[in-house]
Amino acid sequence: MDSDQISALKQGLREEGYNIYVYSYPGGMCFPPHMHDHDTIHIVLSGSMKITIDEVDHILSQGERFVVPSHKLHTAEVLGESPVVILDATPPRS
Repeated sequence: MDSDQISALKQGLREEGYNIYVYSYPGGMCFPPHMHDHDTIHIVLSGSMKITIDEVDHILSQGERFVVPSHKLHTAEVLGESPVVILDATPPRS
């Protein structure tokens, strides 16, 4: 994704009321089982990752979006040796 596409994506999510965070994680990084108290939209900006929910693997590549529902136990893994950059969008905290 180029910078204009990323800016447009961020702006659209902000207009929908989401908080936007961008994270970069190194290749091979694994996140143990965890959950969040809110829905989280993950959008891969570069690289690839796997999110596992209910023993189902969801492989995400550049430009793909996935919603992790609140209070849903899941794991995540950066695939390959290259880092992944993801945009996370979360609803505003009350």
